Amino acid sequence: MFAAGGAFGVVFGCVGLLFAGVGIWLLVWSVRTMSTYRRTLREGLMAQARCLETYVSRHHHTNGFTHSQRHLVVGFRTADGYDVRARVSSRRPFVAGDLVPVRYLPQRPDRAIADEAPAGVGVVSCLFGGVMVVITCLGLFFAAMGFGAALFLGASAHDDGSAPLPAVHVGP
Repeated sequence: MFAAGGAFGVVFGCVGLLFAGVGIWLLVWSVRTMSTYRRTLREGLMAQARCLETYVSRHHHTNGFTHSQRHLVVGFRTADGYDVRARVSSRRPFVAGDLVPVRYLPQRPDRAIADEAPAGVGVVSCLFGGVMVVITCLGLFFAAMGFGAALFLGASAHDDGSAPLPAVHVGP
């Protein structure tokens, strides 16, 4: 019975580590994405792109709230003469044929962004980061509890309650 409990503790601990790993990975991903966005706005090269297509995506949340995001497919020529198409998001209502100011990093022009004032760190970004921190902490807590239980139950399986054997002295 104790061996099964120890195995359960190990599995519980591994699931906790998995949750902690996912939380850490999502935090790193979101920080890198935001950093690249800010770097593109700060250091990116300017270009005048032509809006080729527009569409709106709607995200329906369980609380009845609907979030709409305006997307543009733009085409522009880089400083070194390459024609690039990119999908950008914008808060302004562009239509096909409009000129859209964009910024891009020379090594990744396909990840251009509309040259608009940054929206800043919004409530959703803060909530996302907070949720990822909570998931990471809960995962680490469950990992500690699971591995602790496995060690405790594993030690209990070897302890049969008998007295230790007396020390035997060999020698002159």
